[in-house]
This record gives sequence, structure tokens and C-alpha cells, in this order.
Amino acid sequence: MKKILFASTALVATAGVASAQDLGVALTGGAEMGIFGGDFYGTNNDDAQFLTDLEVRFTLSGEADNGLTFGATIDLDEANANGVHENEALQGGEAVFVSFGGATFSMGDVDGAYDARLAEMALAGGSLQDDETTHAGFDDQDGFFSNTFVSGLDGNEDGQIARFDYTFDAFTGSFSIEQDNQGQGDDNVYGVGFSYDGELAGINLGVGIGYQTQNDVANSTGISVTGAFSNGLSAGVLFTQTDFDPSGLENQRHFGIGVGYEVNALSMGLNYGKFNDYQGIDGREASGYGLAVSYDLGGGLAAQLGYSHSNIDGGGLGDVDFDSYSLGLSMSF
Repeated sequence: MKKILFASTALVATAGVASAQDLGVALTGGAEMGIFGGDFYGTNNDDAQFLTDLEVRFTLSGEADNGLTFGATIDLDEANANGVHENEALQGGEAVFVSFGGATFSMGDVDGAYDARLAEMALAGGSLQDDETTHAGFDDQDGFFSNTFVSGLDGNEDGQIARFDYTFDAFTGSFSIEQDNQGQGDDNVYGVGFSYDGELAGINLGVGIGYQTQNDVANSTGISVTGAFSNGLSAGVLFTQTDFDPSGLENQRHFGIGVGYEVNALSMGLNYGKFNDYQGIDGREASGYGLAVSYDLGGGLAAQLGYSHSNIDGGGLGDVDFDSYSLGLSMSF
């Protein structure tokens, strides 16, 4: 009797999954287990710590009678802030879109046009703690992060962004707006960007330019170029400049370079970056490098290693050096 019950339960569950997929509902996720450590996580704290993490994502999709497609995604690990997900005026980890032909309009937890069209210099590999993208010299164009400042202004208000993209052949143009946070009187954040992704002389070439501005805060300008070769090598460069509006602050400039290599199940990437007049402080520099190595074990399981080193000095604020590392298994479902 129990065997019949279990079989029936499994049948119902399987039918439910199939029905959900037919309705345009997909469930994906990831998990991590391993160790991490380094000065990045606390002063003189190099001891290795256990690491576990879990992410769950729902993806919804549909198509109207006229061919317009629509959908939404939500990351459950980003939707647990106190009351944020229940407040329609705030972004709680969800993104919603409608698309027709080459045009797409998205709202919610999406990148601004500046970030969307520029490339990051982490070109291959990955790590459990994103060591390769969290060092002091890395510019992810994603706006304010903790007490540091990279280029871009995403998240300077409520984090809810509206972006329009139009793609024609290998070219994509984007425009975005992030409104002031709950009517606090700040100006909106505006962004615009263009990119080209195509093949040129046997190289998969990517070129991006972007501009983002908020009155009385700052404006950022950037350009990126990446190339992927048939032998598994890839390389890229990134230049950005952030002009701060408040008096007494210098223009922050950034240069980044990245290389990657992929062969069979192995992928690895190394990047370096440096900010001059970091955070608008004259003479202050922030630099760092990051390494990421992944080995695909098949079925969504990968072994990953990451390491980064950072240095911040000058500007009369003293010198700081710190590093981070992580090692373990990454799982995709």
C-alpha cells in the first residue's frame, strides 16, 4: 500500500512539474559548499571558514496572441528584505519584461543602460565568493557598493530601474531611468549605452560605450572592448571616468584589463584594475587583481577556486592591503 502511495505521489509531482513547464513556469537554482577567508572579511582574520549558500529562482514566461512575449524572474534570496517585496514602489529581487521583435522593456531588478552595455573584465572561470570581482581594483559599473565607489549609479536610489533595449543585427542600444527614492527630492538617475557584438576576422568582438548621470551627484562615462578567439583565449580592456558634482572632489578614473582561457572542462580568468583619485580624493589610488578557476565535473557540478588581492593608498588616509580566497563546489540545478 505504501509503495502504491509513493508511486502515486511521484506521479502527481511529475505531472505538476510538467504542467508548470507547460504554463511557462521554470524553477532553477544553485548551491555552494566549501571554505573562504582572508583579510577582506575582517582585520587580521585569515582563518578559513565554512561556506554554504543556496539560491532559488523562479522564471515565468508567456506569449500574447499578437506575438508579444512577456515574463518575470525573482531570486528568493533577494526577496526577504523586511517588507520590501510587498512594497510595489521598491525593488525586492524581481524583474518583469515585455518584448516584441528587437524591442524589450524591463523593470525592477535590472541593470541600468550604462552597466548593461559595458563589459566586466572577469572573462572566464568563477569562484564561490566572487573573489575575482570584489577586489578594490574591479569596476563592475554597478554603482555604489558598501563604502566604496565604482563607476555607475545603479542603486543610488530605490534600486528599481526601468530600461528599454532595442537590438538590430549585432547592435544594441539601451536607455534607463531610476527614480528618486520615495520622493526624497533627489534627481532621477539616467543612463544610455550602445554595444556591438559580432564576428570580425575570426574574433568574437564586443564593444560597449555607456553614460550615466544624476544631477548634483556624479556622471560616469565608460568604454569596453573584449575579444574571444577560437583557441579558447579571451581578452578585454575597460576605461571609465566618474565626474563628481560636489566641489572639492576630483574626477575618478579607472583602467581594467582581463584575460581568460577555456579548454575542455577547465576555465580560468585573471583580471587587474586600478582607480586613480579614488572616490574623488586627490592622489588616492585603489588597485587589485583577481583569479578565478573552474573545473566542470558535469551535470551542473563544478569545482571552483578564487583569490584576490587589494591595495588602497594615498590621499592622506593611510594604506590598506587585504586579500580574499575561496575553494569548494558550485552546483547548478
